[in-house]
Amino acid sequence: MPQQLRIDEPIVVRTVETEVVKNVGIPSNLPAAERVVSVSARVEITDTILREDSLIIEGVIRATIYYASADDPANVVSFRRNFTYTDRIRVRGARRGYDVDVEAIISDIDFNLINDRLIGLEFTIVNEIEITVPEIVPFIEERPELRIRRQRLQIKRQVQERNYSRDLAAIVRLPTEAADLDRIIDIDTRVQVIDITTDYDRVTVRGIVNINLLYVNQQGKIEYASLSYGYNEVFVFRGVTPDMTAFVEVNVLDEKAELLDQNRVRISVETRFRILVVKEELVEIPTDIIGEITPVRRTILVERIVVEERTRILERDQTTIPEGSPDIGRVIRATGQVRGGSVSAEAQNGGVLVTGVVDVNILYVADLPEQPVFFTAARITFSSFIDIPEVEADMDAYADVAVSRVTANKISERQIGIRTVLDVNLLVTETVRVSLVTDISGRPVPPTVRPPVRPPVDGFITYTIKAGDTLFKIGQQFGVSVNRLIELNNITDPENLQIGQQILIPSG
Repeated sequence: MPQQLRIDEPIVVRTVETEVVKNVGIPSNLPAAERVVSVSARVEITDTILREDSLIIEGVIRATIYYASADDPANVVSFRRNFTYTDRIRVRGARRGYDVDVEAIISDIDFNLINDRLIGLEFTIVNEIEITVPEIVPFIEERPELRIRRQRLQIKRQVQERNYSRDLAAIVRLPTEAADLDRIIDIDTRVQVIDITTDYDRVTVRGIVNINLLYVNQQGKIEYASLSYGYNEVFVFRGVTPDMTAFVEVNVLDEKAELLDQNRVRISVETRFRILVVKEELVEIPTDIIGEITPVRRTILVERIVVEERTRILERDQTTIPEGSPDIGRVIRATGQVRGGSVSAEAQNGGVLVTGVVDVNILYVADLPEQPVFFTAARITFSSFIDIPEVEADMDAYADVAVSRVTANKISERQIGIRTVLDVNLLVTETVRVSLVTDISGRPVPPTVRPPVRPPVDGFITYTIKAGDTLFKIGQQFGVSVNRLIELNNITDPENLQIGQQILIPSG
């Protein structure tokens, strides 16, 4: 049986916005509303289904609504709602059996008070979609009569993926400087992963639960406290060995806070851990045959991992509250999330430049006798160069940026200072062109197991080759893989492009 190498050919990489509109009634046990203070939410993709030229995305939005009660405008009340949604997106080239990955983030939330018991919500969701075609490329078999030259490549092979549910609970005491508790308004939690280790048949995840607690103190004033506690979870995972690598993604499904006394709360966070285990393998790919035997070759592109790094960025900024809003008495809470589609990672000689935007929501008590609570928003732009000596400018860099913590403080009656801590996961890769030997001339060539990829019927442009062009440069310019260009244009020798030659490039 011939050796085989699996490669994943990206055929669709798109960013799509989805609008989800919902009306939500205030629960009967809560007071009527005078105005909506703010809404916070996060989105989770629950399922993705590929159909002919379409993708169905199913998800859930977990929202918390804050409003000022009609009988006491200084009193902030909150409640939670989960909204399921289904979105069908037309994606040319999608087929059953292909692999799809969707990452979603809420980029904007609009809200309005329809009446004193009904609130209108509109969520803008940014979906990052990637569809790939898995392909099995066979190698030539080892034969006694052949002298085969080989190249070693370090690759990562997925072992398996599993989901686990965990309740991360703890009793937490307020900081000594915090005012005593009388009533909890709401909590907002973030589960941070600090360390992941693999052992025989298990994966251990260690991290911190960060809590933003909004509450009323013993004097009836609204307060904010930042709390945290650690966790250490062991997951039984058959087949795992210490030499494997695990990747963990944590989603918060529900969170509760129970008041124990004026200084302590019991926190319970229901979470889902998605754990992917991969194994690094050293693969020897046949690249040539020594002697007078003519090999049958196939050129493939392999994305070699150069470096993976986790780091942290600290950004400081300030914002001015808009005209028409009352002066600031004191800031009580700040939350933030990275704007979907805003993060950019550019590989440069000696490091990676990471840029993006963080949307920050701030609650503050107005400097008025009745001390009503108001909401204001800020847009924080970050730009940070991360030193990595082995990175070169022609490499590809990918960054996953998440907000670890946001704090805000009053600078003046109209200005608020903002401090944002960002966790950054960086991946730098290098695309390597490998000419592998699949067989020798005069012998039958094993068929390549590959799902059919139809060229687009419409939606393509004609490009004329000019001096200095390569398929790699053209692919980067238009966001199309080299293999896709070769296939669409029946190119037999990718290294021998002619000036003036015309090729087709998908425009969508």
